[in-house]
Amino acid sequence: MVWIPFVSSSKPEFKNNREARKLCWESRDEYFKCLDKIDIISPIDPKNKSKIKANCSTEENKFEQNCANSWISYFKEKRITDYRNNLIQKKMEQDQLEADMKK
Repeated sequence: MVWIPFVSSSKPEFKNNREARKLCWESRDEYFKCLDKIDIISPIDPKNKSKIKANCSTEENKFEQNCANSWISYFKEKRITDYRNNLIQKKMEQDQLEADMKK
């Protein structure tokens, strides 16, 4: 016979309704603003973990409490992708300006 204990989660189940999404997005925005203040792009990089905990733990906890786990992963990865895409876009614009000046 196998005993399987009931596991209680401290995180309530995410309710996917308008109010919950709004709260999640607001929490995400506050968390990302805090990351911007301490110049961290990648919240998933282990080397940033201690700096995030020291400076943004309140915002991170709210973000993790108010969003579904899948959304948290998605938003963190999207932050990195958006940053890289922005760098590429700026580089392309700079290259275009330089090409136009040579004409």
